[in-house]
Amino acid sequence: MALSAAPSYVLTRRTWRVLALSLLFALAPMAKAQDGLRDPPSRAARVVEVVGDAWLFDHETREWLRLTRNQTVGEGDRVRTDERGRVSLRTGSTTIWLDERSDLELSQLDDGQTLLQLDRGDVAVRLRSAENAAETRLRTREGTAQPEREGLYRVEQLDRGSKVYVWQGRMRFDWARPASPVWMSTGEQVELWWPDSPRAERGPLYADGFGDWVLAESREEGDRPVARYVSPEMTGAEDLDRHGRWESAPEYGTVWIPTTMVVADWAPYRYGRWVWSRHWGWTWVDDAPWGFAPFHYGRWVMWGGRWCWAPGAYVHRPVYAPALVGWVGSGAVTVGIGVGGRPVPPQFGWYPLAPREVFVPGYRHSPRYVGRINDPRDLRDPVTVQRPHRYREVPGAVSVLPAPGAAIQPLPVRGPDRRPDPGWTRPLPSAPGRSDLAPALPSLPVRPPEGDRRPAPRAPEGGAPVPPAWRSEGALPVRRDGRVDAPPAMLAPAPVTVPTTPPAAVPAPGHDNLPLRGVNRDAQQREAQQREAQQREAQQREMQQREMQQREMQQREMQQREMQQREMQQREMQQREMQQREMQQRETQQREMQQREMQQREMQQRETQQREMQQREMQQREMQQREAQQREMQQREMQQREMQQREMQQREMQQREMQRREEQMRRQPQPERGADLPRVQMPPAASPAPNVPRAQPRDDGPQRGRQDGVPVKRDKQPGDGRQNER
Repeated sequence: MALSAAPSYVLTRRTWRVLALSLLFALAPMAKAQDGLRDPPSRAARVVEVVGDAWLFDHETREWLRLTRNQTVGEGDRVRTDERGRVSLRTGSTTIWLDERSDLELSQLDDGQTLLQLDRGDVAVRLRSAENAAETRLRTREGTAQPEREGLYRVEQLDRGSKVYVWQGRMRFDWARPASPVWMSTGEQVELWWPDSPRAERGPLYADGFGDWVLAESREEGDRPVARYVSPEMTGAEDLDRHGRWESAPEYGTVWIPTTMVVADWAPYRYGRWVWSRHWGWTWVDDAPWGFAPFHYGRWVMWGGRWCWAPGAYVHRPVYAPALVGWVGSGAVTVGIGVGGRPVPPQFGWYPLAPREVFVPGYRHSPRYVGRINDPRDLRDPVTVQRPHRYREVPGAVSVLPAPGAAIQPLPVRGPDRRPDPGWTRPLPSAPGRSDLAPALPSLPVRPPEGDRRPAPRAPEGGAPVPPAWRSEGALPVRRDGRVDAPPAMLAPAPVTVPTTPPAAVPAPGHDNLPLRGVNRDAQQREAQQREAQQREAQQREMQQREMQQREMQQREMQQREMQQREMQQREMQQREMQQREMQQRETQQREMQQREMQQREMQQRETQQREMQQREMQQREMQQREAQQREMQQREMQQREMQQREMQQREMQQREMQRREEQMRRQPQPERGADLPRVQMPPAASPAPNVPRAQPRDDGPQRGRQDGVPVKRDKQPGDGRQNER
């Protein structure tokens, strides 16, 4: 019996491409819509200290810009240090230190995730809470280091592998390839590499210049108290108590007053500069040592004749803002021509926002982000939303750029009333773009190419020998017992062989005849020519060897560059793959979260419906019970009323019967005196008759009568005729 074969479908490459393109075109609008509503990161890192030269990569211009104190570093930014350069970063309560000749990328820096990608050099991290330890990861080429609790850690990227230092705490290292993880505890350092299989070499902690600097900075930061009025996860809050004091304002709650200002015309957002960020647009960088938290969180207010910072309600992790200001100006290109001696209004100006004033971001965001970066109570109040800003018309609070490249100045005023000229405080709908404000700002220094950079300065010669603290100076790690590891032996250059010439012939003394002197001269010339030829050959060989060496060096450099490019490409591919995987994981997590939320909502809806049904049934049952009880009560009341009515009627009938009988007794005639009547023997007076109850009258039915006592005509009874006959 033959079996019918099922139809088989074969997908060719062309069909796969068509399907892939169709799927791509179908998913592109959805991805674009989701990307349009994507919010910027809610957390950011602050540059606390810069030693030497440090640079931040601009993804839009593809240039390295100089990094300065109080500058903001966000998710996806890359930080690089030159020789004898170090950087200290701070995000919330977590501190990050970067050594010289290092390259660090903040791959993730948002709520719930902090991923540091170390491509070269050293990085150290101080984690001050278990929450931050669970969210922080450090990645190298060999794998990912995950702290398991708060502590002080260091990760170094070597040429052949990675090295992990644990000053305090516990850390787990997960290999990039399938392998068992490696755990490290306090006081250990482990070198990890993968030649053909995972290798881990443990040893005691070594001390070097970077480690000593990190330990000193960590001890100094550990003594700084954090203000109790704000969260320790607010970036920059650790500098507030050292540079100001806290007071209580009746209208704004607890406010912070800076005590280190020495400028008379100081105002918020005046002494500093604007720096462009691809996440938040124009970001303020203040010159004050405490100038980070008060300019990216909370609001400023003029209270008691001085500027005070109001942090607002306590939030565990407040949302970072680039600058909480409102913008004024013309918003267009201005021409420097004044009419009547009056200067031309500036193109852009700004002023600080007061408490309960809504900050409207000028960058891409969603409606939910506005509710997070502002107080939700201010958004629900229509009076607060539509009220004009308090400091927009105050000249001392508005700062302007009078001319391209000029310093920031207060808003100019004129006349005895010291009012600004019309048009200078016209509000702008949003913050300016990069091409609008950049021409008016001074240009930032750019990192020169590798060949044009000057070598780093060295320590002066002479004096007592001091161990170098920089790796570029050849500093070696020192063990805790005082021993120093010897550097690897350097390869000596190959010796160059030069052919030696025989010594010149010297004529013997006493032979001074002329023919012998001529022969000697010819021999000397030949020898000289031979020497010159040999020297030329030696020089040519040296030149050839040098050229060969140069070519080999160039080839090696080319190979190294190619290897580096390949490694970079591989890293980029790996990063892209990791990002894609992470994106997919995030999408799957988001989908799972959405499904869970949908299921929870459905369960809640079902529970609410069931509760409503049960409540309705209970109410119906209670209503029915109440109605039945009311009916029973009404029936009982009706029965009682009927019983009372019957009793009343019976009483009335009895009264009427008694009245009727009394009337009958009255109407009966009395017997005449002396008539012969039968004597009735009366009982003696001394013994009265016993009390015999009277016979009750028979109830012959209802009788007619009036209640007011007036006699009425009644029907004749059978006994009346007999009485009349008598």
